[in-house]
Amino acid sequence: MCAMTGYGRTGRELSQSGTPSRVGRGEVLWRPALLRVPLLRGSTLVETLVMMLVAGIVFLTVMDGMTLFTRLQARRAEALLAAGRRVGGYYRTLSLITAADSVCPAAPEWLTLYGGGRQAELILRDSVLVYRAGVFLDTLSDGVCLLRLEKCTAAPDTVQVGFGADFTAGFPVPAPARLYRIVLDEIEEGYGYEE
Repeated sequence: MCAMTGYGRTGRELSQSGTPSRVGRGEVLWRPALLRVPLLRGSTLVETLVMMLVAGIVFLTVMDGMTLFTRLQARRAEALLAAGRRVGGYYRTLSLITAADSVCPAAPEWLTLYGGGRQAELILRDSVLVYRAGVFLDTLSDGVCLLRLEKCTAAPDTVQVGFGADFTAGFPVPAPARLYRIVLDEIEEGYGYEE
């Protein structure tokens, strides 16, 4: 059994590495090289202040970067939300016009929709497209620059809506059911069907 030395190691471990030292009767005992153990050491006031200054600069830089990232993210979210509102307004306008039996211009930038025994209106005021049915008002879209009905003889009438300066949509107005029946009767007569 090996004896423990004052360094916390056994004699056998000490004899394997280190520096020689004399131990009574002429024997040489190997001591380990001084192990460098990281210790917390005291620092001067100047070193502490410099470290605080560097840490403060790093902290402010990171926080400034986070602020810039948050602003960019908020702008992107706002742009996506505005685009979503514009797309939603487009589809609601499409469903209102295609559900109408007929569309008549009441005034410039003012259309009257008839369908299902009801009357409703599409009004363009201050670049906002508003739907009104009786006392019910709904904003369909903002940033609208054009609302008009184009009458065509060979094709269905078309409602032109300008969603911004770069996009104008044309919504076909369905013909009344009576006209569909007349057209179907003409087609059937051409084939010679008998009842």
